[in-house]
Amino acid sequence: MRLSSQNSQFVFNLPSDFLPGEIIPQYAPILEKNHIQYENIIDYLNSTIKAVNFPGIGFEAVKQIYPRGKEKYYKPAKNVQDIITTRELTVTFRSVDSDLNYWLMFDIVTKHYLDVEELYVHPFSITCVDIHRDGIYRLNFKQLIIKALSDNTFNYSAMRVNAKEFTMTFMFNFYDIEFLLDNRKVLELGSLPTIIQKI
Repeated sequence: MRLSSQNSQFVFNLPSDFLPGEIIPQYAPILEKNHIQYENIIDYLNSTIKAVNFPGIGFEAVKQIYPRGKEKYYKPAKNVQDIITTRELTVTFRSVDSDLNYWLMFDIVTKHYLDVEELYVHPFSITCVDIHRDGIYRLNFKQLIIKALSDNTFNYSAMRVNAKEFTMTFMFNFYDIEFLLDNRKVLELGSLPTIIQKI
């Protein structure tokens, strides 16, 4: 009998170049004031990541009506990159330090929105690991844009410290899945849906 999957067996971080290098030092005074033990703001935000959601696959079958009213369905003529349901990647963060990480993300979103040189956020990846923490496969997401940051509620009646979270949603144009044990790519950027030997 095999062990059930453990949802925490993955590694996901915002990439080190999520923010331009010249912007990262601007956040140093915040880290110093609050005695936060992380080297930079990206490491601090990564420490508050709680979950990441990968969308499922969904097909909208094409229907044709044959003589005598018989209905027949076919696979849709869509690119394999477009068969997932939403092309959205949702990252959930724990809200910490009086919502400090939420407002840092809010500031980062506005910086990305106003950036006219970099059209997309740098690629993300999720690495799934086994019980020995060895990588099994990796999901890579390319050409990402920030779509949404969830709202934040201030509430005088909430006096207890409770687990609070917020989400940031990214949209991506391309993804690929790579098996790390034998260097195979199941799905490549612009490829057909066949297993391709990595060169």
